Amino acid sequence: MHNGYLKSLKDVVHFYNTRDALPRCQPGDPGEKVSCWPAPEHPEGMNCTQLGHLWLTSKQEDQIIAFLKTLTDGYISAAN
Repeated sequence: MHNGYLKSLKDVVHFYNTRDALPRCQPGDPGEKVSCWPAPEHPEGMNCTQLGHLWLTSKQEDQIIAFLKTLTDGYISAAN
């Protein structure tokens, strides 16, 4: 996202689903991004209470990602 911490759409959807449901990680925790999240860089930015504990299953997260990948503006890059 804005600082490059979340590298994939799966990371982003999982973060929005579990940000407030999972515990805070300790530095170097091997479960980071899966079973815990580090403390926010700027806690004052955590003013949204509608995200962070959505109770979605992993399968539901994957379904959201599959849906998001269907969205397009019709742009076809020259690299394709």
